[in-house]
Amino acid sequence: MEAKLLEQRTSGSEPSKLPYQLIRKITNDFDKGRILGSGGFGTVYKGVYEDGREIAVKVLHNISGVDDKEFHKEFDNLRGLKHPNIVELVGFCHEWEKELAVFEGKQVTAERLCMALCFEYVQKGSLNKLISDENTGFTWHIRYKIIKGICVGLQYLREGEHPIMHFDLKPDNILLDENMVPKIADFGLSKLFGEENTKKTMSSAGTWYMKAGGKGYVEH
Repeated sequence: MEAKLLEQRTSGSEPSKLPYQLIRKITNDFDKGRILGSGGFGTVYKGVYEDGREIAVKVLHNISGVDDKEFHKEFDNLRGLKHPNIVELVGFCHEWEKELAVFEGKQVTAERLCMALCFEYVQKGSLNKLISDENTGFTWHIRYKIIKGICVGLQYLREGEHPIMHFDLKPDNILLDENMVPKIADFGLSKLFGEENTKKTMSSAGTWYMKAGGKGYVEH
C-alpha cells in the first residue's frame, strides 16, 4: 500500500491523500528526533518511506472553527501552486481517528481530527541556518540567485488566481535545495485557518526582533 501511494505521489501531478497511520509510520510515530521545526499552526517532521525517499510532514494543530468545508476549500488553493520557488505540496491527511478518553471518570471512545500537509523535502534546510554559518562562502552570484528567487516566488503567490499572503516571511521560512534554489515555505496557513484564528496565533507566527531601547514586534 505504501509503495502504491508513493508511486501516485511521484508520478502524478496531484497531491496524494495519505492515511494517518502511514503519516505516523514514516515519521517514526512522530519521533522528536525527526522534528524539522514548529510554529503556531503545527510541527514539521521528516518523513522517510521504506525506499528512503523523504518528505516534510506538517502535522497541524486542532484549532476550533475549522470545518471540513473550509479545510478542503483552502486546501484546493494550496494544491494548485506549482512554481520552482515555492515548496510543493505532495500529500495531505484529513482523517478522523478513534481514541480512548476519560469522560466523567469513565473511559469512552472519542474521535479526533487528524490533519497534516506533506511537502517536498528540501535538502539544505533553511536560509537562516546557512547564513548563520560563518563558513558559507556565498558568492555574489549565489546571493543574487537567492534574492531573485524569493522575489519571484512572492510575486507568484500575490498575483495568482487566489492570492496568498505569507504573514511570516523570514530566513527560517526560506528553504534551499541542493542547487541553492530558494523555495518559500510555511505560507497560507493563516488563510487556511481563517482571520479569527490568525489573530489568536499571531504571537507564534510573527517574529520578535531587537531594537535600540528594547524589544519590538513585526506583524508580517
